[in-house]
Amino acid sequence: MMAIRILLDHDVPEENIYVLSLLMSEPGVHALAYAFPKVRLITTAVDPQISDNFYVLPGMGNFGDRYYGTYSSDTEGEEPFDS
Repeated sequence: MMAIRILLDHDVPEENIYVLSLLMSEPGVHALAYAFPKVRLITTAVDPQISDNFYVLPGMGNFGDRYYGTYSSDTEGEEPFDS
């Protein structure tokens, strides 16, 4: 949301702002739409909830760990990515 705020502070009209996301949580969509009703959201999927640690559930795990192959056993509630 800070990126949107910076754009607005630089006089970018809200209706000219697009948010592109691979995955969003339903609460995140609602929060963004409530705070910035004219911003357009584009996402591939919306998962229904978030965990107490703000992970999207069911989600895809830690994308950075999956992408870079840096999974560690102390990463809570995540499994390594099987390619």
